[in-house]
Amino acid sequence: MQLKNKIAKNKSLIESLFSLSILNGMNVILPLVTLPYILRVIGASHYGSYSYVYILIQYLVLITTYGFNYSATKQISQNRHSIEKINTIYNSVTICRLLLLAVSILIFMLLSPLLLNNHTERLLFIMGMGVVIGDIFNPVWLFQGMEKMRYMTIVNIVSKSIFTILIFIFIRQPSDYIYIILFNSCGFLLSGLISSFIAKKQFKIIYKTPKYADIKFQYKEGWELFVSSIGINLYANINIFILKFFVNDAILGIYSAAEKIIKGLKLLGSTISQSLFPHLGYSFKNQTIKQSLRQLKRTAIPFALLLSLFSILTFAFSDALITLFGGKEYIDGAILIRIMSATILLGGLNSLLGFSGLVNLNYQRNFLIGVVLTGIICIVFLLSFLPIGGVEVAAWTSVLSETILFSIIIISFHKINKKNT
Repeated sequence: MQLKNKIAKNKSLIESLFSLSILNGMNVILPLVTLPYILRVIGASHYGSYSYVYILIQYLVLITTYGFNYSATKQISQNRHSIEKINTIYNSVTICRLLLLAVSILIFMLLSPLLLNNHTERLLFIMGMGVVIGDIFNPVWLFQGMEKMRYMTIVNIVSKSIFTILIFIFIRQPSDYIYIILFNSCGFLLSGLISSFIAKKQFKIIYKTPKYADIKFQYKEGWELFVSSIGINLYANINIFILKFFVNDAILGIYSAAEKIIKGLKLLGSTISQSLFPHLGYSFKNQTIKQSLRQLKRTAIPFALLLSLFSILTFAFSDALITLFGGKEYIDGAILIRIMSATILLGGLNSLLGFSGLVNLNYQRNFLIGVVLTGIICIVFLLSFLPIGGVEVAAWTSVLSETILFSIIIISFHKINKKNT
């Protein structure tokens, strides 16, 4: 009976965790199904070019996402019983993101002569704009805040499956690599269209122009999280961008393949952390700091043990992983996977303790300072040692960054605990 009551009490969390597990499982499985095919058909050089442009697209997504994935999720989770409030949040966040899209497009147009080297890269960038637009109209934060992630799971399974089918049908020779990013755009646009329709029907969303005060409020609420996201991306996604200016496309392709595998494996940690974010935010609202810290500690210990196992297995089977997904052409990526395997543990803990912990406890400024400082240190480290140590320096930089951020987060919790003792 006691177990039954616990399950009933945590039904939303279990559903959210289960849905996100399937969702992120598909996000891992389907790309890893296509990755070996893509790497073998288009080759390391073309994959390096594609990866570079896709990173630029991800920076556009970063700008338009702002900090809403966490600030809006938190607001929705704490106001989930008010349809009027949900509508206000939804409309104001959507308008905020569209305004950011307009600004970011202007910025990238001005910088394109510096960032995009040739006509093909510019074409790839234009083809990838559907990723950004689709992401804007895909309110994952709404479904996550309401702990109704099953809808997102269904939508993403459909869109990712279509992307996978298109890859196997149309990518037949090296020159076809230009269409990969177009198929990504198609998947994101379809996902955004369907999820917007579901949001309107399921949560009674009414589209209306938000007040200026609501728009201003959302920008203010998401600002520190936005800066934190920039800091995280300074070390999480900057490596490929900087490598582009120091190595050839073939080496860039090998590094990109190794990093892609690591990021796929890191989704285990992010799945659990994302599921816990609205749940812990709702729990922390009615608890003291001391109680919240104890709950977070109880959550973090088994989480760390699970990720440690994943890191060890990744290190041990690095040769098999890179050969399985890339073939012998990418075997030099095995050492990169071994180096970056530690980030599976450290990155997962940083996500849990940083976002689900510090942000939900309203100590996002501590997290902000930590990620910005980490990003700056790692860019300096990368630029200083990359010309000397080569591509392996990029892999070590990812480990260094997660280690620095983890240390800063632990120090922050120590100060918070001491302050509330």
